[in-house]
Amino acid sequence: MNIARARPAVASLALAAFALGACSGCDSGSGTTPPPPAGDSYAYKAPPATGKPIGLDPATWLAHHQQDLLPYWTMDAAKGTPLGNFPTYRGMDGSVRTDLPNRKPRMMGRQVFTYSIGFLLTGDEALLDLARLGNRWLLDHGRDTARGGWFSDLDAQGQPPYLGDKLAQDMAYDAMGPAAYFFVTADAEAEGAVLQTRDLLFDPAKYWDAANGRIRDGMDPTLTGERSMGMVGSWELVAQLDPVTAFLLLTQPVLTDAARRDQALGDLRTLANRMRTSFWKDGFFWGATGVTGQYNGQNHNDFGHMLKAYWAVLQIDKRLADHPHRSFLQQYAGAALTLAYDAPNGRWAKYPTSATTVAYGSDWWSYAESDQLAATLALRDPAWIPTLGETARHFREDYVDRGRPARELVPSVGRTGAWVYPWSDSDTAKCNEWKSGFHGAEHALVMYLFSHWLEGTPAPLHFAFPAGQVVALAANARPYTFQGRVASVEDLGPLASDPTRHKVRVSFDELR
Repeated sequence: MNIARARPAVASLALAAFALGACSGCDSGSGTTPPPPAGDSYAYKAPPATGKPIGLDPATWLAHHQQDLLPYWTMDAAKGTPLGNFPTYRGMDGSVRTDLPNRKPRMMGRQVFTYSIGFLLTGDEALLDLARLGNRWLLDHGRDTARGGWFSDLDAQGQPPYLGDKLAQDMAYDAMGPAAYFFVTADAEAEGAVLQTRDLLFDPAKYWDAANGRIRDGMDPTLTGERSMGMVGSWELVAQLDPVTAFLLLTQPVLTDAARRDQALGDLRTLANRMRTSFWKDGFFWGATGVTGQYNGQNHNDFGHMLKAYWAVLQIDKRLADHPHRSFLQQYAGAALTLAYDAPNGRWAKYPTSATTVAYGSDWWSYAESDQLAATLALRDPAWIPTLGETARHFREDYVDRGRPARELVPSVGRTGAWVYPWSDSDTAKCNEWKSGFHGAEHALVMYLFSHWLEGTPAPLHFAFPAGQVVALAANARPYTFQGRVASVEDLGPLASDPTRHKVRVSFDELR
């Protein structure tokens, strides 16, 4: 693929006026709160001078992203007809499955995320154009303007073939697309879609169960009756967790209005508390209240959801001034990750079978979540760096389909990294109603940011800000869901497709 060239006369903005005051991930997201004191357990910690495993470098992860992941998402078949009408079902070779024409808006949201993060990493304006087109299609066709919320399904023309239940998990991933597009562009309409989704999930007349302080699993198509994702009377972890990881963490510190930033931070506090109160027991976050303590890998009782919940609570706790979960995380997060590590094989396991034993092998997304938690813990505890060196290498070696030009990631491998199934070209294992480019793109981004921290070099990310707001928005930019310091800003000039916006390269250091 072609990476967009930097335009002549690049303007390097004077940062002295704001760099020291830019605090990525401050409580209100205003960019005015000073960084935590040096004694704070979440303060920046310099990387170790030695012991950097091969492969934990930014160039490796940019190459992985561009060579292993993007070809599948930049081929014509991925772009949809018209452009932005992304197909949900595609073969291992990337071809569209015309016999499966329906679309899942939640998967279209994940694909918008994939292109938005692609632009964030590379600055390739072609990826931003795809994100814009997908976001436009999703906003125009995915929202149920008559009854509220998002449609569960669309046909190939963008119309709902029927009215399905509207699950909270789906709502979160519907909003993921606009959230990621807003994160890189500050687009007001995308922000509005995110806030509408947030308001619906926290509306006591709709999804918010005020009596129990939780987001309901789902609602019927008219938003008048509650629906469960599993057993009636059991609450699903993902109804609380996925709004956090799909859009709240990403957008909270960069929302336009300060009151909204404070509100979203309160939402994050509430959901973290609910996850601990209702879903955590004996060292694990369980997938549903009705299956707590069932060591069988079913009903989301797997390391992917368990460790993803730890990662979410950790990223939230950094933003809360009182750090209410700090001692809890110090006691349990590393222990859960340690149990998930299959040390003899240097890979992550699938799910716990008891408090001390595990089932081996892993799915691509769960493995990625495990790596991301390990990388985040390693920012404070370098003992995790050798482990991450092994697991991240195996991720690239095991999951990437190097036998097809389209590449991308296969969904599952066994304990030693062997594929669990000989997928044919037409199999939808790479792109279906639950697999898109989200987890692979997020994993590449987190590993890229971590690798810059490990090297002690600033991490450049790309944004597309309105021309008149470059300085202010760059000062308040964030290194994804992490915190860090704005080290430099370069205004690369107007976008080719939209001269009212400038491509801006913001480099972050002091990742934490």
